[in-house]
Amino acid sequence: MSLRARLLAGIAFVAAILTVVSAIITFTTRQQLIAQVDARLETFTPLQRGGAIRARDLGADRRGLAERLTGRPVSDDGRVSDAFVGVVGTDGQLMTQFAPNTGEGTFSPPRLDLGTLSLSTSAMTTVDSEDGQSTFRMLTQPIAGLIVVTALPIDEVQATIARLVWIEVLGSATILLALALVGWWVLHLGIRPVQEMTAAAALIAAGDLAVRLPETSPGTESAALAASLNVMLGRIEQALADRSETEARLRRFVADASHELRTPITTIRGYAELYRHGGLADVAALDDAMRRTEDESARMGRLVADMLTLAKLDVERPLERRRIDLVRMTRDTVTDAALSDPTRRITLDVDRSTAIVDGDEDRLRQAVINVLGNALVHTNAPALVAVRIRHHGEQIELEVSDQGPGMDPEIVARVTERFFRADPARSRHRGGSGLGLSIVAATVAAHGGTLAIDSTPGVGTTVHLMLPGAPDPSPPPQSP
Repeated sequence: MSLRARLLAGIAFVAAILTVVSAIITFTTRQQLIAQVDARLETFTPLQRGGAIRARDLGADRRGLAERLTGRPVSDDGRVSDAFVGVVGTDGQLMTQFAPNTGEGTFSPPRLDLGTLSLSTSAMTTVDSEDGQSTFRMLTQPIAGLIVVTALPIDEVQATIARLVWIEVLGSATILLALALVGWWVLHLGIRPVQEMTAAAALIAAGDLAVRLPETSPGTESAALAASLNVMLGRIEQALADRSETEARLRRFVADASHELRTPITTIRGYAELYRHGGLADVAALDDAMRRTEDESARMGRLVADMLTLAKLDVERPLERRRIDLVRMTRDTVTDAALSDPTRRITLDVDRSTAIVDGDEDRLRQAVINVLGNALVHTNAPALVAVRIRHHGEQIELEVSDQGPGMDPEIVARVTERFFRADPARSRHRGGSGLGLSIVAATVAAHGGTLAIDSTPGVGTTVHLMLPGAPDPSPPPQSP
C-alpha cells in the first residue's frame, strides 16, 4: 500500500473505532438511565408504599374492589408526583387513579395493548402515550384479577440520549476532521516532495542531469533529502563533465602526440630513403642530412621523455622526497642559463638565504628550467627576466617575470594544456612541444602547490609557483 492509502485506511479505522465506542457509550448510558427509572417505578407499587390501591384493599373480594376502583375519580390529594397510576378493571378499561402533576401541561395516559398484558406476572415495558407526545416506562402488576399500571415519563431520558448522540456525532466529526487535516498536512509535506523527487529521478534516468529538486519547507526531512540529492546531482554532473573533458583532452593528447612524433619520424625516414636512392652522394649534403637526422632524433627523444614525465605524474607515483633548498637550486639554474647565453639579463632576488621545501629535486629543477626557459624564449635581449623567491607564512613563492609580448586572457587559461602553443605559427623547432608548462603544473600539483600565471599584452608575463615549506626537523628548545 502507498503512504496515502495507509493514511486513509488509518483514518477509516479510527472512524470505525469512534462509531463502536459511541454506540457502546450510548447503549450503556440509556440502559443505566432506564434502570434508574425502573427502580423508581418499583417504589410506586401497592405492596411497598400504597397509592391508588392500598394494602388493606387486598383483603376485599374482587367484585367489591373492582366496583370501588372503577368508580373512584382521579386522585387529587395534594401530592406532587410525575408518576401515572391506574387500574385495568375486569371490563378491560383503564381507570386513572393518579396522573402526573409536575411541570406545565397535562400528560396523556400510556397506550395499552390489552392483548399483551399478563394476569400472572409483572412486566416492564416502554410505550408511547395515547397522543404520541410522550414516552412512558410502564410497570404492570396483576393484583386480585386486576392489573395495576404504574408509569413514569422518560422524555428527559430520551432527550438526554438524543443530546448524547449529537455530542458523539459532533465529537467524532471533529476528531475525523482534525485527522483529515493532519493527514492532508502530512501528505502535503511528506508525499508531495517524494512525488517531486520521483519525477526528478525519472528525468535524471532519461539523461537530464541538470534537474534539481525544489528545496521547500526548510528544516523538514524532505528538504534535507532534497538538499543532499541536489549536492549529489551537482557532483555527479561535475564528475561526468570532468570525465568528458578528460576524455576529450586525452583524445587531443593522443592526436597531438601522434602528430608531434610523426614529424621527426617522417624527416628521419625521408633522409634514409634519400640516402638509399643515392641522393646524398655529396659529402656536404650527407653531413647536413646526418645533422638533421640527429636533431630530429634528439627532439623526438625529448618529446618522448616529456610524455613519460607527464605519464608518471598522471599516475601519481610516489615522489622521491627530501629536503631541498629552493634558493640554492634556483641559483644554480639561473647561473646555468646565464652561462649558456651571456647576452641575457637574468636577476635573482630572495628574501632569505634559504627556502626549504620537501620534494623531488629532479622534478622541481625541471619545472624551474621550463618556466625560466619559456621566459627566455619569449623575450629578446636586453629584456630583463627577474626571478624572485618570497616566504608567505608556511608557503614559499617562486616568481619568474619577463618583459615579453604577454598573452591574452583566453591564451593564459589554456597555456597549461598539453601540446598547446600560444603562437600557432611558431615553428616546432623553436616553440618546443607544448608540454613545458603542462609538466610544471603537474609537478607543482604533485608537491601540493599551485601554479598561477599573470600576463598583460605588451607588458609581460609573471609565473607564480607556490610550494608548501618544509617543517623544521630540529626539536623545539626545552624550557628550563
